[in-house]
Amino acid sequence: MRLGIFLSIALFALNLHADSIASYMNIANNIPKMEIQADANSQAWARSARNVLAVTTETIAETMIQGNEIAKKKGRPIFCLPPGVKLNTATMDAIIKQASQDLNASPEDRKKISVSTVAWQGVINKFPCQGRNTEASRRMAHVAAILSR
Repeated sequence: MRLGIFLSIALFALNLHADSIASYMNIANNIPKMEIQADANSQAWARSARNVLAVTTETIAETMIQGNEIAKKKGRPIFCLPPGVKLNTATMDAIIKQASQDLNASPEDRKKISVSTVAWQGVINKFPCQGRNTEASRRMAHVAAILSR
């Protein structure tokens, strides 16, 4: 019985895909609308949606920080945070929203572009390593250029 439940959950999890920037922005844009509504369901949806976005941005930020640390150890950082700047939930959310606005993609393409891809490009653009055009940064710029067509 437990094995059956575990296998069902595992198969379901394998079918999950990274969420698109279109979905992320739809949720982010609807939170303020739902917060001003008086009914309890709207308020609960807004709280839940805010938590989902917070977990998403925190996870992406932690992943990026760890990836950048590995790249730094190899002498090829992907991005360089200025002193005193932390890549936290609030910073990452603002970067994702700005990068989404800057993204030159059709609505159909936005459904295919992952939030992580937009986040990486946003962080690389916002915090480039001065005097260095790292190979990883060039690759991410190339990926962003392909996706923005």
